[in-house]
Amino acid sequence: MNVLYAFPEQAKFGSVLPKSKIYEHASPTSRVKDMFVKEVEKITWTYKLSPSTINLSASTGVNEIQIFTIILRTGIISEDVLRTIDKAIPSHIIFHLNYREKSKYMAGYKRPSEADSNKWVVSSYFETEWMDDNSEKTALPVVLNMGALYQAILKDIISLPFRKSETLEELVKRMDTLNVKEREAARIDSLIKKEKQFNRRVELNRSLNELKQEIEDLKC
Repeated sequence: MNVLYAFPEQAKFGSVLPKSKIYEHASPTSRVKDMFVKEVEKITWTYKLSPSTINLSASTGVNEIQIFTIILRTGIISEDVLRTIDKAIPSHIIFHLNYREKSKYMAGYKRPSEADSNKWVVSSYFETEWMDDNSEKTALPVVLNMGALYQAILKDIISLPFRKSETLEELVKRMDTLNVKEREAARIDSLIKKEKQFNRRVELNRSLNELKQEIEDLKC
């Protein structure tokens, strides 16, 4: 579901987040720093959703949700950039991307590591379609606590439909598997276009068709 949220005014934070602060806490490689320069115009910490700002109680694993607005230079952002920000900020983050009066949300399912409570684990990233900034805004989901709010927002961002009795964690795993399969399908498709031997092309086509069926099964 593609929605633009009307975040509560009382949750407004509005603090510019310098790239240098992110580098300081995440130690990105030179390659990733180049991505920041090429892709990111400005990062603003726009909203802080917390028990004190939206009157929802904290829950296990979710105390606050940060909304970061990233103004893009070209309309493209690499997952490595988002993952670097997630690494630098020990909190749940929803990224609001903005480019030429259009917006979209991206986020990975983020949780404290079971092996080390001081570290965080982030899934693959999910995203909405681009939406016009003047689109009608939607109020935040009505829920009982911060954890339920985080899950509800992620459900709005994830493009796959929930299966009957499927949990958010199971949906995230299915989405991760789908991403792996789609990358593999793209790789095989590229090999087919370059392959000269007929028998090898037949073999690759068979593998690609099997992958395509697996991908369709994962989507529903």
